[in-house]
Amino acid sequence: MIDLELRIHSLMRGGILPMNEFSTSLLGIPDRDMLGLNEFEKNNIQYYDVTLANHGGRCPQCGAFVKKVKEYRLKHIDHAVLIKKKGIILYHARRFQCPKCGTTFYEKNPFIEDYEKISSQTEENVLKLLKDYNQTFSSAARATGMSKTKAMQIFDEHVQIPRKNLTETICIDEFYFSRTARKKFALMILNFKNGAVLDILSSREKHRLLSYFHAIPRAERERVHYVSIDMNDVYRDTVKQCFPNAVLCVDSFHVMENLSRALDDVRLRIMRRYEDRRSDEYYLLKYQKQLLFRDIEPDAYHRVKVNHHFRYAVTDQRKLEMMLAISTELKSAFYLKEEYTLFNQTQEKDPDELRKMLENLADEFLASEIPEMVSISLMLKNWEEEILNSFQTIEDKGKTRRISNGPIEGRNKLIKILLRLANGYENFDRFRNRAIYVLNKMEQPSSVRLKNTVKHYR
Repeated sequence: MIDLELRIHSLMRGGILPMNEFSTSLLGIPDRDMLGLNEFEKNNIQYYDVTLANHGGRCPQCGAFVKKVKEYRLKHIDHAVLIKKKGIILYHARRFQCPKCGTTFYEKNPFIEDYEKISSQTEENVLKLLKDYNQTFSSAARATGMSKTKAMQIFDEHVQIPRKNLTETICIDEFYFSRTARKKFALMILNFKNGAVLDILSSREKHRLLSYFHAIPRAERERVHYVSIDMNDVYRDTVKQCFPNAVLCVDSFHVMENLSRALDDVRLRIMRRYEDRRSDEYYLLKYQKQLLFRDIEPDAYHRVKVNHHFRYAVTDQRKLEMMLAISTELKSAFYLKEEYTLFNQTQEKDPDELRKMLENLADEFLASEIPEMVSISLMLKNWEEEILNSFQTIEDKGKTRRISNGPIEGRNKLIKILLRLANGYENFDRFRNRAIYVLNKMEQPSSVRLKNTVKHYR
């Protein structure tokens, strides 16, 4: 049998197998460890014909150092480092035989672990691609020349993220997961200060939340000082039972959202009275509704612009005045919404004064006798303490921040993109790991292969 190493040295001296620095960098191997490398392309597949330098090895049976080669075995290793082009390493693996005990074994190599056919660098590239929320398992698989199932397997074996410790200030909010899942809504727990996802639960049901939080050591739960939630009685009861030292805050955005929804219900109720869809009233209520809700910049508010319906120039301010003139109920509801908006933006720090302002507002909503606004009055009274608590602020990196669910709302938008691009996830555990992996910038995959504990979502 001809010694392959002598043949490779001879070919290199003759210039047939030049060492390509770019190729060696793609393979992730230092030049000193490379004995021979030939790169070529065939059928849009990039091939790397590789032989490593002989550094010998220790016999796994007796520990003797062995450098004598018994034979070479050609191994085909999937190695995708060029996007949208399949790569294969033709690896001439040395097989040693121990002269003392006769045991045969392969040399150590930087490409693959035992019994694998995909290179470690290819797995790293899959994991790097999946760090981007715009990528899916299918797109990562296509870019690295493997099946979607294999990409999922690599992810499951390297990304298994445990629960993070609870922090001083946390946000809790649900998001829509899947219409086909048994539990359609999942729950996210977030660190308010840095926006890191602490955990994602498959259900927002009360018994599930109580079981989850009570399993966390009490000392850890006692360190939570503030919890921000939306207006959900389940969350309120859960926080009161599980976080003895926490101040419960209602997210101001959700209060404003409920108020805007009530105002819109008033608009719709009044609009339905007008059967003539060509009337000015119907046009204003139907197609100019945004004027009731948006904050308009002064310049735009007073800008004169020709309107296709009225066929003359008119400002947004004038259109709003005409809309409010349609109904005294709509006008009253609108100004009540504006009053609460001013209250929500107040810089008042005195707790007693804030309470007095909120109670006066609740009385005004009730006195309006507008059904939709009366329901808002009841909401304000029911959640009075939590609304007042939301005016508390914390110091973070030299800045004063009001406690809210703002950070978690931003994460929910990315969650929706993840779910939409993947056309949904059947496996909740895999989705949870992927979401936390993507949303937490500092999250890194395990450098070693873990036991695959991901189970099919039921």
